[in-house]
Amino acid sequence: MPQDTVLFNVGGTKFEINRYLVQAYPKSRLAELINSGSGGIEIFIDHNPLAFSVILDFLRYKRLVVPRNVAREVVELQLQEFGIPYDNLTEGVRESDELPSYEATVNKFPGPYRDEKRVHNSLLKDTVLEVSIRKMDTLVTDVILPFLKRHAKRAHREVTFYLTPNIVTPQNITSELEHQSDPHEWIYLPSSEESLKFKSSVDVDSESDDLPDIKFLLQRDTLERLEDFIVTKSSVKRVEARKLEVNFRTENEFGLLFTKTMGIVEIHVIII
Repeated sequence: MPQDTVLFNVGGTKFEINRYLVQAYPKSRLAELINSGSGGIEIFIDHNPLAFSVILDFLRYKRLVVPRNVAREVVELQLQEFGIPYDNLTEGVRESDELPSYEATVNKFPGPYRDEKRVHNSLLKDTVLEVSIRKMDTLVTDVILPFLKRHAKRAHREVTFYLTPNIVTPQNITSELEHQSDPHEWIYLPSSEESLKFKSSVDVDSESDDLPDIKFLLQRDTLERLEDFIVTKSSVKRVEARKLEVNFRTENEFGLLFTKTMGIVEIHVIII
C-alpha cells in the first residue's frame, strides 16, 4: 500500500484513503490513530462502516449529506468521538412520518429550552439521541444477533421476531400472526405506559433500562433505522420491520377478562 494512503478496517469493511484527508483535522482521533501507527499497517475501528463512509465524503467534499439508509445519529456520534467539527447534517429524502421522532419532539420543547437556552436544548437533544441509539444497539447486539446465529446454525433461511410488552404473550394474543407457525422468537421490551419490567426468552443480563421502549420502536423512522442496524451488524440478506396492531386477553383489577388492543413490532429477517 502506498505510504501516502492509510487503510482503515471499520467493522470489517476496509477503506483506503489519502492521508491528507485526515490530516486536515490534525487534532482529531483519526489523525492520532494514523500518527501513532506506521505506514502500511491496517487500523481497526469498531464502528458502523456505513456511517464512516459518510464521514469520509465529508472530509472529501466538506459537505455532510446522510443517505436514507444510514442513521443520522450514528454519524453524529462518530463525528463527536473522532473530534471532527461539523455544522449541519443534510439527510436524504424520507417519507413523512406518522409519529414525530424523538428529535422532533425535543425540538418542540417550549419556552427557555427552545429560545433563551438553545445550548442546553442542544445538549438535551444529544443526550436523548445518544441514549436511544445505544439502547437500539443493545437490542440488536445482545438480543437479536444471538437468536439469528442460533437459527442460522439450524439452517433456517428466515426467522421472525415479535417485539412486545410483556403483557402480550403467545398464550393470550387473539390476533393471527402471519409468521407464528414459522421459525420465530418472542422478545419482551419495556413499556412506559404499563411500567413493565423486561424479560426475554433469551438469556440476557441487560436490565430493562438498557433496551428501547416499545413506543419508541413503533415510530416509522425508528423501524427503518432498526432495519439498518440489523443488516449492518449481521449481514443478513433483508430485514423488514413493521408495526402491528394486535388484540390480546388481559385481566382487570376485579379479575375480569377483557380484550385490549396494542401495537407490537414484527421483524422478518431473510438470512440468506
